[in-house]
Amino acid sequence: MIKPKALKPGDCIGLVSPSSGLAGLVPHRVEQAKRMLGELGFKVKIGKNALKTDGYVSGSAKERVNDLEEMFRDEEVKGVISMIGGNHSNHLLPLLNYDMIRSNPKVFMGFSDITVLHLALQSQAGLVTFYGPAALGQFGENPRMLGYTQEYLKKALTNTSPIGEVHPSKEWTEEVLNWFEKKDLERPRALKPNIGYTWLRQGAISGPIMGGCITSMMHILGTKFWPDMNGKILLLETPEGEDFTKGQNAGDIDAYLMDLQLRGIFDQVRGIVFGRPFGYTEKEKVQLQSAIMQHTAGHNFPILYGIDIGHTDPMITIPLGVKVSLDSNKNYFSIDESGVN
Repeated sequence: MIKPKALKPGDCIGLVSPSSGLAGLVPHRVEQAKRMLGELGFKVKIGKNALKTDGYVSGSAKERVNDLEEMFRDEEVKGVISMIGGNHSNHLLPLLNYDMIRSNPKVFMGFSDITVLHLALQSQAGLVTFYGPAALGQFGENPRMLGYTQEYLKKALTNTSPIGEVHPSKEWTEEVLNWFEKKDLERPRALKPNIGYTWLRQGAISGPIMGGCITSMMHILGTKFWPDMNGKILLLETPEGEDFTKGQNAGDIDAYLMDLQLRGIFDQVRGIVFGRPFGYTEKEKVQLQSAIMQHTAGHNFPILYGIDIGHTDPMITIPLGVKVSLDSNKNYFSIDESGVN
């Protein structure tokens, strides 16, 4: 795996919209993200098409590819962060110049639909990428990025030492304050206590971590863009549904888990790390946990559930492709290898 260089104060961060065109509709979130990046010591460059809105995408597939490739070619830019997710990053996969990206390794970060690009950059370019905050969501948070998110962001991107043990956040939120109505500017989101980790299956294991948003992963399952999952720790998390204040239907996630089972993915992996689900009732959480156990029946690998990643906040930043460790007896999850040089 090729690791990018660690970010340092004064570096330039490129912002791109590989999928959704939401950034152009909520300029106050873009401005807050720029302020937050500035507070962290970074300069900002916005992709030429990153603020476009063309229906449900930010621009044509070629325009989105051009923005992403330009950031990797630009010697001034040291890291690339997605504005937001969406549902159409898969448009870019057959058009990207993976050889060029491999020759210009940089920090690349985002979550949700950006999973598609993470997995493609792993399989086609051999690049360590980062499953973590997006510009509009976490950098654009009012009044500022949550402290836990910032802590693990710095550990992952600016430090060549491994992140080490990942402790659960003390508080979390899934509250939605409507960005279009600027409700997010009226007050910070309400936080509630975090119950911490849940072990659906006991055990201890180590291995490289790989994965992301399960819904987005289905776009490339069985294609050449799907990375080798043999010996991996599988990272999974769930997105919002059609109603963006609620999580994707637990029945849909059940079906996607069955897809992974049918493809033999659970026969290949050594463990699962599952993110805290967004927008679920207690009944839906039970349904989700039951589905996870059902589709991994017959395997003895550990399953850690409820980590701070995905569509709730705060979140950690996970370097994809590096070694992690799980140990249920110690209630222990650690990232043992740095994602940057």
